[in-house]
Amino acid sequence: MALRRVLPALRPYIPRFAPLSTAPAVREQPAAGPGALPGRGSAKAVRPPVPAVDFGNAQEAYRSRRTWELARSLLVLRLCAWPALLARHEQLLYVARKLLGQRLFNKLMKMTFYGHFVAGEDQESIQPLLRHNRAFGVGAILDYGVEEDLSPEEAEHKEMESCTSAAERDGSGTNKRDKQYQAHRAFGDRRSGVISARTYFYANEAKCDSHMETFLRCIEASGRVSDDGFIAIKLTALGRPQFLLQFSEVLTKWRRFFHQMAAEQGQAGLAAMDTKLEVAALQESVAKMGIASRAEIEDWFTAETLGVSG
Repeated sequence: MALRRVLPALRPYIPRFAPLSTAPAVREQPAAGPGALPGRGSAKAVRPPVPAVDFGNAQEAYRSRRTWELARSLLVLRLCAWPALLARHEQLLYVARKLLGQRLFNKLMKMTFYGHFVAGEDQESIQPLLRHNRAFGVGAILDYGVEEDLSPEEAEHKEMESCTSAAERDGSGTNKRDKQYQAHRAFGDRRSGVISARTYFYANEAKCDSHMETFLRCIEASGRVSDDGFIAIKLTALGRPQFLLQFSEVLTKWRRFFHQMAAEQGQAGLAAMDTKLEVAALQESVAKMGIASRAEIEDWFTAETLGVSG
């Protein structure tokens, strides 16, 4: 919580950053097969295996850190745990920026808080640190730090607007949705206590497209810094939450319907892949429930329809 209160105040004064955390990287790169020929997939140099790191051994775990970096880490930790500093961090940052000027202020931040938490400002600036850590057998998990600075009230308003339709907002369509798929104001601001993931608030489709471009650049960056890297994408940042809620509700209702049909045919409790429904019995059940007429149901199962929709 202390870090979440300090970092947002730094964002207006510093460019976007890529925070770094470390994890053991002990996997060896696969060697080229015996039948590989030069110029046909084996031309790429095989990187030698990195040494395994025992992170239970403090001396070995911190072997890649310089003395001044450890001193800075201790200083930042103590400052972030100081209640008086946390209570006035915005005022202190404002005063420091006025006294030092933008250039010296940025340098001070990079020597302390920014330098401790951030690997670099872009793909190029993070390379030296990644190479240094890799030489000591320490891998990297890159995190693209981008998050809007919204007040709890603004976050709640944005969330409720993006998760509800006009009919739901005026109260006429709420009863048609399952309770678990209705937006609740109490969960409007989901950032509190969440440090393991970014929280996105829907603005418009253009913003979603912007997030997509950012994700693509992150994928490219991950490919440049590692031969076997991976990237975690938060798909909820790429679409309207209302659609995701409704889509989840539709999938859940179809699952319930499928289980109900399976139970009527004596196949309750079986896994979905092991359940084989009789088409004739299914058509009869659907017609009795008034979902569709027999003629419409028969069209669902024609060869032409199955060939188009799967």
